[in-house]
Amino acid sequence: MKTKAKKLRELATDELRQACQDRMKEYFDLRKVKVTGKLENPLQLRQARRAIARIKTILNERASEKAVTNGSAVTGKQG
Repeated sequence: MKTKAKKLRELATDELRQACQDRMKEYFDLRKVKVTGKLENPLQLRQARRAIARIKTILNERASEKAVTNGSAVTGKQG
């Protein structure tokens, strides 16, 4: 199932975490099927991997936004 980032951004953080876990389980299952040689569509592996990356990117963006609003962001200055 292909999920657009725009729709993922509308989800709550907890829902995103659950979606990530679901996708990781799906990816693991697809890898098991691939090993047995019965995977009909190898493109499913790439789609699952990219969906996981999309979700993790959004979660990381939210974490960094939260860190900035709390004032705990790293300034990047070297002293």
